[in-house]
Amino acid sequence: MIVYQVLNEQNQVYTEFTDYNKAFNSAQDLTLWDEYHYYRVAKLELEELQAA
Repeated sequence: MIVYQVLNEQNQVYTEFTDYNKAFNSAQDLTLWDEYHYYRVAKLELEELQAA
């Protein structure tokens, strides 16, 4: 499973999405709205849990 995290310039997670386009648009909007911070998207790959 791939999760896209929206991070600020201090690598603090702001939000997470499973859709890249939603994450990208969110990062763009946040960067435009907040003049003191820059937001970017980071890809996080998670292994799905298997039933025991």
